[in-house]
Amino acid sequence: MEKNNGWIKIIIILALIGVGVFVFYKFNKPHTETKSINVMAEPIVETTGGAEFTDGLANPVSVHNFEPDEFGEGVVEVATFSYDIDEDGRPDRISRARRETGTAHFQYIYRVELNNGEKMVNITPKDFFTVEGAECAHQKIQFSFKPDFSITKISRPMGEDWDTPTPSTKTVYTLWNNNLHVATTSEYKTVCDVAELF
Repeated sequence: MEKNNGWIKIIIILALIGVGVFVFYKFNKPHTETKSINVMAEPIVETTGGAEFTDGLANPVSVHNFEPDEFGEGVVEVATFSYDIDEDGRPDRISRARRETGTAHFQYIYRVELNNGEKMVNITPKDFFTVEGAECAHQKIQFSFKPDFSITKISRPMGEDWDTPTPSTKTVYTLWNNNLHVATTSEYKTVCDVAELF
């Protein structure tokens, strides 16, 4: 019976993630304001080293807030950041949406877009969102801008329950040929909160 409950929890979480991705793309339309295209933040290199986790994004050019529905669910904030991630002199865009689930769990959904001079091109890898709970995060993402642009995603599967530690996987993405590609994937430590591994 406990195993069946575990599968039900996994199915519910996957359904919530699907709804979150749909809502994020519905609300995260490209900005027409010139300031969101012409302002680029100076890349900040931050390492946690035991400090509180940061996803590496700083100085948003715009932040939009939304009300959740009557159940406390939905995208409540979309922050947009401007960086020249391919170093071609044009400002590219990274968006981060926070989606509430009406529970102690929530997620951040990311979108990475390159400016090709005519339009923003979505190069976001698959499954580019966090999976976070009251005590433990199952998936976290961190952006790095120096010496070169890269993104690290560390994730782990659910155990017997949300807080049961399981082995994690570390995936590093790099920019090549105007797209994000997996540079390395490795099995990593067993933890409850993957934020501890950055």
